[in-house]
Amino acid sequence: MPSIFEKQVAKLLSVIFHPLLIPVWAYLALIWRADLIMLRIPYTMIWKLAGLVFITTFLFPLSIILLMLKFKLISSLQMPSRQERIAPLLVTAVFFYLTFYLLKHLQIAPVLYVYMLGATLLAIIASAINLWWKISLHMIGLGAITGAFTGLALLSPGSFYLLLILSVLISGLVGAARLILLAHKPIEVYTGFFTGYLLMLNIFLWIGN
Repeated sequence: MPSIFEKQVAKLLSVIFHPLLIPVWAYLALIWRADLIMLRIPYTMIWKLAGLVFITTFLFPLSIILLMLKFKLISSLQMPSRQERIAPLLVTAVFFYLTFYLLKHLQIAPVLYVYMLGATLLAIIASAINLWWKISLHMIGLGAITGAFTGLALLSPGSFYLLLILSVLISGLVGAARLILLAHKPIEVYTGFFTGYLLMLNIFLWIGN
């Protein structure tokens, strides 16, 4: 049985790497390791773009989900039932697509807005899967960011290997956390990760060719 400390750490990891926060982490990781010239981001725009991503991918969908909770459309923010995850996922897909649309029209590097297009597709896929089966949303998000960094590491050797290693380590820790909290079965964790990983990897390899 996991100790109280292990459960607390698992809860903390689940919050820090909540699916809605993954796009923010992806953006911050990119501006940390990538060349701003390559990303076509003026220095004065770095934190403005960070704020845009945070508001449209986290604050807006979270606000709608909180309204759903208030009107008892979902039982809790954890959404333990697979059926009650469908509507929040579709809401998330709408705001992820909005982020894609806004970033695309800012004339920045495709890597930033293509990631959001992939995230939009994954939110739709996850909502469809949850009609029949409860897949790990945390691991879909972490699989996606790992797939993106794998693609970037293959296309630009040397620049993204550290991000790839960190994303793999974090994915393993969060996957273990979801199992410790009994939020998912192992197959739901593995399937979630590889769903996000394979789709995002193929998207990034496609745009790189």
